[in-house]
Amino acid sequence: MWLALVGPNLLTILAMLVLLIGVPVFVVVVLAVVSGYIRYDAEQRLAALEEDADEESAGGAETAGEPTDEDR
Repeated sequence: MWLALVGPNLLTILAMLVLLIGVPVFVVVVLAVVSGYIRYDAEQRLAALEEDADEESAGGAETAGEPTDEDR
């Protein structure tokens, strides 16, 4: 009910401040979360690829004549 006591000009100013400050802050937070997830996912995939490469290089001499799963 306190909104009825506030003048329409003050409500307009408050709404503009929310739009000018709140919306950009929300966009920046969303971009930060998305970029953090992308970075985390990229690190996980890179670690998995490096692990696979290490396994292939370590076992490469033992299975040199056998076709890999990609060759089949």
